[in-house]
Amino acid sequence: MKVTVNGRAQAAEPGETVETLLERLGLTARYALVERNGEPVDRARYGETALEDGDLLVVARPVAGG
Repeated sequence: MKVTVNGRAQAAEPGETVETLLERLGLTARYALVERNGEPVDRARYGETALEDGDLLVVARPVAGG
């Protein structure tokens, strides 16, 4: 199945979750903010939020600065 992450097509396995996708992409779920199909995903639910074919994801990592 295919999902789109920040405008780029990505292959995803059936049953893959937001958390496993982030791990596969080398992103730390603890610091990533995810929006799925226009709705924010609660960080506590990354491991139980299964991806579906055609999902549109926006992944952002907050950057601290001064």
